Amino acid sequence: MRVVVIGAGVGGLTTAALLAQAGLEVTVLEHHTYPGGSAGTFWHQGFRFDAGATLLAGFDEEGVFTRLERRLGVCFPVRKLAQGEPLMEVWLPDGRVVPRPVGRGYELQVQLEAFGPAVQRFWCWQEKRALALWKLAQGLPFPPADTQELRQLVQKGLPWALAHLADLPGLLADLLRRTAAHAPANPMFRRFLDAQLLIASQTDSRHTYALFGAAALDLPHRGPALPQGGMGAVPETLAQAVTQYGGRVLYRHRVERLQLRNGRVEAVEVALGGRRRGEREVLEADLFIANLTPGDLAALVPDGPRQAPPADAWGAFMLYAVVPEDVVPPGAPYRQWAGEGEWTFVSLADAGDRLRGPAGLRVLSASVHTRLSEWQGLSKEAYRAQKKAWQERLERQVERLLPGFRESAVLVLGATPHTYHFYTRRQDGWVGGYPQVHPLRTPSPRTPFPNLWRVGETIFPGQSVPAVAMGGERVAALVLARLGLAQPIALFTDMAAHENENASGPRRMFSSFQAATVLPRTKLTRSRMAHNRRAL
Repeated sequence: MRVVVIGAGVGGLTTAALLAQAGLEVTVLEHHTYPGGSAGTFWHQGFRFDAGATLLAGFDEEGVFTRLERRLGVCFPVRKLAQGEPLMEVWLPDGRVVPRPVGRGYELQVQLEAFGPAVQRFWCWQEKRALALWKLAQGLPFPPADTQELRQLVQKGLPWALAHLADLPGLLADLLRRTAAHAPANPMFRRFLDAQLLIASQTDSRHTYALFGAAALDLPHRGPALPQGGMGAVPETLAQAVTQYGGRVLYRHRVERLQLRNGRVEAVEVALGGRRRGEREVLEADLFIANLTPGDLAALVPDGPRQAPPADAWGAFMLYAVVPEDVVPPGAPYRQWAGEGEWTFVSLADAGDRLRGPAGLRVLSASVHTRLSEWQGLSKEAYRAQKKAWQERLERQVERLLPGFRESAVLVLGATPHTYHFYTRRQDGWVGGYPQVHPLRTPSPRTPFPNLWRVGETIFPGQSVPAVAMGGERVAALVLARLGLAQPIALFTDMAAHENENASGPRRMFSSFQAATVLPRTKLTRSRMAHNRRAL
């Protein structure tokens, strides 16, 4: 059974590694020279910079990366943060600096000291909701796409609902309520929440639905870790797992078009780079996984509809820099400015991480949100002027967090949504996934083609590095279940019915949620592979 995975992001590589381990013939195609996409790490002048994502969690006992280490037999090179260790610090308009330490007890103590006893009720609510959600979330087929998924949802959800019967009305109400509805009116506390949720849910506490907000705010308590060598260590480890189990990861291979036949994907047309620049190949396969946004995937479909990012989608303006170690004040590795001007998130390389750069120097990245529309339709001159203005503004914001930054920085690079589009091929430079304003916002992996699936931050469960890895587990489970290798939590409808439903091919886009459990290790026999190839 041949599988082609388009894009070597964390979601695509997770799926690829699990399918390769199960015995499928897996090829990952990546247009760039290294894996990870927005969660990759690039070299420049002897330093390793995180391209986008910098926050990492999922190394708790039940975390996704702990599961992947056990299942794939890999070890992610990370330093796990200890209880009480500060993960983040948030600068507020009134001059206060509020840390977020690891461990619920430690954080509650800090919150009470910073904002007073009025916030205790909020954090008790957050902890209660988050703990309940983690018990339910893994493999949940929500919302159900058909009667089969509805039955599976009942089978999984009913015992959970009975266990939380007294709190069930509140849990259901929090699908519609906003996170801010649970927060006290303290304006500085609201500002703190908005700053944190803008990172995790791409919108503020007045718009993030409460259940997602509770889970998003739980980051410091879900096994946070600092990747050694940068975030790219995660996709690099997953790429090694793909090859370990017999798969291939091919770089400088840009997929430009899907070849379709009888309502199915038959092959991909690939443009090669590097020494083979100008050459083209056609790769046939039985199954295809696209680590792409809906619009980027739609652009590969011949004569298919074009789909723009949502109107509220975000881009990022990034600053990559190197400063002397003595310029960095003691504190947490992540620092967020939530005062006047652009809200700025600064990520510092772990002190002593010599994989990022030489001794005596510290690598950092700083990011601010920017609307995609601000960068569209600009002339070259207008674009250069706007980039320069944004970079100067961001440098001033970083200076607030690291006094002396502008004078002492030995290297500074700026990146816009156009930069993201160029290097990651993401449509218009869209990053961060869908703003989590309601529970049905993020679509499922399903596509109009029965042998093509989608993975990444724009499928449920959404954004963040752990979330896209969970999405990769989910898609791998769906594929293996479709091949008859295990019983899934949720499957698509009957193959023939699915093909009939999608007879119009590319003109039907993506809808409904499906999910599946992580499957045990298994191998395909030759007879089963032949049978399932005919079935697909």
